[in-house]
Amino acid sequence: MGRHARALSQRGYKVTGIDRDPNAISKARELGGGPNYFAADICDYRPTSDYFDAAIVMGQSFGYFDETTNRDLLRRLAIGIRKGGRIILDLWNPEFYEAHQGARNLKTARGIVRESKCVENGRLFVDLNYPDFTREKFEWQLFTPTQMEQLAEAVGLNLQTGCSGFDVKKLPSPADPRIQFILERTN
Repeated sequence: MGRHARALSQRGYKVTGIDRDPNAISKARELGGGPNYFAADICDYRPTSDYFDAAIVMGQSFGYFDETTNRDLLRRLAIGIRKGGRIILDLWNPEFYEAHQGARNLKTARGIVRESKCVENGRLFVDLNYPDFTREKFEWQLFTPTQMEQLAEAVGLNLQTGCSGFDVKKLPSPADPRIQFILERTN
């Protein structure tokens, strides 16, 4: 609902926030704070060439698709930023999830949620079973720094760094569930 977009806008940046959920966009607009919001599926989003200085993809919204769609999405984002502009991807860390597979129970206000996680062929699979017997399944393509570097180069980007905790001095490790990649447009 615009938490990151508002924080950046309050620091003086001109921000465009995108989410595929119209209700989240509506709530973000209600909260105000300066950003321009619109509802769009990131798979369909076509930014104007050289329009942005940076693109930030939060909450594992990248990697959620198949390999081809992920590459095409990154290519479109690269086109949307100016030369020297950056893309920050906040993703699941493969080292963490390879070391933390299996099932666990999560206590929530609605009861116990049964979560199962496994990594197969470079993808993270998550299965959630809720107290009301509903179920959700998710999967993401995982990227090591080497894999991200290869993907970035294929779409005209250079991997500047991979880090954790949004701290460029903190290298990714199996103890950190998230990894951030900073990519720069070179052409």
